[in-house]
Amino acid sequence: MKELEDIEKNNTSAERITAINRRLEEIDAHKAESRAATILSGLGFTNPMLSKPISSLSGGWRVRVALAKALFVKPDVLLLDEPTNHLDLDAVMWLEDYVTNVCKNTVVVVSHAREFLNVVCTDVIHFFEQKLVYYKGNYDAFERTRSERNTMLKKQHDSQQLKLAHMQTFIDRFRYNAKRASLVQSRIKAMEKMELVEEVIEDPTCVFIFPTPDKLRPPLLKVEDGNFYYEP
Repeated sequence: MKELEDIEKNNTSAERITAINRRLEEIDAHKAESRAATILSGLGFTNPMLSKPISSLSGGWRVRVALAKALFVKPDVLLLDEPTNHLDLDAVMWLEDYVTNVCKNTVVVVSHAREFLNVVCTDVIHFFEQKLVYYKGNYDAFERTRSERNTMLKKQHDSQQLKLAHMQTFIDRFRYNAKRASLVQSRIKAMEKMELVEEVIEDPTCVFIFPTPDKLRPPLLKVEDGNFYYEP
């Protein structure tokens, strides 16, 4: 660590030891191993697995190790991209509790797991049409608020378009009428100054239709206490 290297360069031996011990206390170095074990255990690692080299783990478990490392270092801003992808239900519930009750810093989550977002999110940032819109609350609150906002904006847009159409009709009708010239010009200026409400664009939706499968027919094979292994 750079801080410890600076201490060694600028102090005597006794001062170095004192300063290093003080710094180790500040970062809770004596608790590091137990804290790492707690995080890994929460993510589903058993005690025998804690002593195994990472190279012996499968891809999914290595992802859990990477997640544990990110949680362990306590960054000022923790970025989690689909953190629940390789977690079972117990690990997901542990992570929800960790993010909401243990982690004190800012956490930015990108996830398709709706229930996870509902538990951990306090704010939602919606990126759509090259814009960022900020909402308070979890994912359910975001959907509700956005729906209400879109309904309001659609009403404002439709009302504004009717007004513009009415004004344009007046302008087209009396454009060459000298007696109505001032009224025409006032409406043209009003239209130019008007702040237009953009048309509401809804998120694209996809519908998946799965055919109903045929009923299972005997003979069926039932396996109890089965296991499998890979050849070396």
